[in-house]
Amino acid sequence: CPVDSNGMFTDQVPPVKGLHVKKADPTLIGILKENGRLVQKDNLDHSYPFCWRSDTPLIYKAVPSWFIKVEDIRDKIVENNK
Repeated sequence: CPVDSNGMFTDQVPPVKGLHVKKADPTLIGILKENGRLVQKDNLDHSYPFCWRSDTPLIYKAVPSWFIKVEDIRDKIVENNK
Protein backbone atom coordinates (compact mmCIF):
# COMPACT_ATOMS: atom_id res chain seq x y z
CA CYS A 1 0.00 0.00 0.00
CA PRO A 2 1.48 3.38 -0.93
CA VAL A 3 0.14 5.00 2.27
CA ASP A 4 1.94 4.72 5.62
CA SER A 5 0.39 4.39 9.09
CA ASN A 6 0.17 8.19 9.41
CA GLY A 7 -1.83 8.60 6.22
CA MET A 8 1.13 9.93 4.23
CA PHE A 9 1.99 8.79 0.73
CA THR A 10 5.21 6.78 0.53
CA ASP A 11 7.92 6.88 -2.13
CA GLN A 12 5.76 4.54 -4.24
CA VAL A 13 3.95 7.69 -5.40
CA PRO A 14 6.80 10.21 -5.97
CA PRO A 15 4.71 13.27 -6.93
CA VAL A 16 2.95 13.23 -3.55
CA LYS A 17 5.52 11.48 -1.36
CA GLY A 18 5.22 12.73 2.22
CA LEU A 19 1.83 14.39 1.68
CA HIS A 20 -1.21 13.40 3.69
CA VAL A 21 -3.77 11.65 1.49
CA LYS A 22 -6.32 14.43 1.97
CA LYS A 23 -3.82 17.17 1.03
CA ALA A 24 -2.59 15.32 -2.06
CA ASP A 25 -5.89 15.62 -3.93
CA PRO A 26 -5.06 18.83 -5.85
CA THR A 27 -1.70 17.44 -7.01
CA LEU A 28 -3.18 14.12 -8.07
CA ILE A 29 -6.08 15.81 -9.87
CA GLY A 30 -3.57 18.03 -11.69
CA ILE A 31 -1.57 15.01 -12.83
CA LEU A 32 -4.71 13.27 -14.09
CA LYS A 33 -5.75 16.41 -15.97
CA GLU A 34 -2.28 16.91 -17.52
CA ASN A 35 -2.35 13.33 -18.80
CA GLY A 36 -5.86 13.58 -20.22
CA ARG A 37 -7.19 11.04 -17.72
CA LEU A 38 -9.46 13.24 -15.61
CA VAL A 39 -13.04 12.27 -16.35
CA GLN A 40 -14.79 14.65 -13.96
CA LYS A 41 -13.97 16.81 -10.93
CA ASP A 42 -16.75 17.62 -8.53
CA ASN A 43 -17.28 18.48 -4.89
CA LEU A 44 -19.80 16.37 -3.04
CA ASP A 45 -21.08 17.07 0.46
CA HIS A 46 -21.32 13.83 2.41
CA SER A 47 -20.70 12.55 5.89
CA TYR A 48 -17.18 11.36 6.55
CA PRO A 49 -15.88 9.27 9.47
CA PHE A 50 -13.70 11.06 12.01
CA CYS A 51 -11.73 9.70 14.94
CA TRP A 52 -13.65 10.37 18.15
CA ARG A 53 -10.40 11.01 20.06
CA SER A 54 -8.41 13.22 17.70
CA ASP A 55 -11.21 14.52 15.44
CA THR A 56 -9.10 13.66 12.39
CA PRO A 57 -10.43 11.98 9.23
CA LEU A 58 -10.25 8.20 9.17
CA ILE A 59 -8.59 6.48 6.24
CA TYR A 60 -9.79 3.08 5.16
CA LYS A 61 -6.75 1.07 4.23
CA ALA A 62 -6.46 -2.61 3.34
CA VAL A 63 -3.81 -4.27 5.49
CA PRO A 64 -2.68 -7.87 5.78
CA SER A 65 -4.27 -9.69 8.70
CA TRP A 66 -4.95 -13.13 10.04
CA PHE A 67 -7.55 -14.62 12.32
CA ILE A 68 -7.72 -17.59 14.65
CA LYS A 69 -10.90 -19.56 15.19
CA VAL A 70 -10.49 -19.62 18.96
CA GLU A 71 -13.63 -21.66 19.53
CA ASP A 72 -11.86 -24.75 18.16
CA ILE A 73 -8.93 -24.47 20.60
CA ARG A 74 -10.64 -22.78 23.57
CA ASP A 75 -10.30 -25.73 25.97
CA LYS A 76 -6.61 -26.17 25.15
CA ILE A 77 -5.95 -22.44 25.70
CA VAL A 78 -7.74 -22.47 29.04
CA GLU A 79 -5.83 -25.57 30.14
CA ASN A 80 -2.48 -24.02 29.13
CA ASN A 81 -3.22 -20.90 31.15
CA LYS A 82 -3.74 -22.71 34.46
